[in-house]
Amino acid sequence: MNAETFNSRFPIGTPVFAYPATRDDEALISRTRTPAWELGHGEPVVSVDGYAGGICLTHVDVMTEADWEAARIEREAVVATRREALLEAVRARPSGEWTVERAGMALRRAGFQSWNHRTAEADLEALAVEGRLVAQTKVVVTGYALADEQRTAVTS
Repeated sequence: MNAETFNSRFPIGTPVFAYPATRDDEALISRTRTPAWELGHGEPVVSVDGYAGGICLTHVDVMTEADWEAARIEREAVVATRREALLEAVRARPSGEWTVERAGMALRRAGFQSWNHRTAEADLEALAVEGRLVAQTKVVVTGYALADEQRTAVTS
């Protein structure tokens, strides 16, 4: 479907499932926030709430309001269950740093097969915002300066 046809059928605010990267990723339960347009090479895209940039129309499924509401309620329940499972995994093994990769492995062990790095990161961040985890950011930056003998050579 091209952008013109999409826009004639679906106004801004249309409820959709959107798959920003691949259809294997967890769908965004969203609404369109712009009219569709065509990129320079002709690919039709549309912007949706909760995602910056355009998503190819081949990765957007339009749905009814009732289906959108049911999917949103179901997603909220799944997210809450998934975050509780992640928190339980952290409680079971509190030592060490819980990175996105470690959280992802714990989610997979808990039976959540459709996770990705973005999901695991969002779950860790949400648990931190709720005060259930504490972010431990470690930034390691190595800076370099001239060795003393080189500094002397420059000033001479």
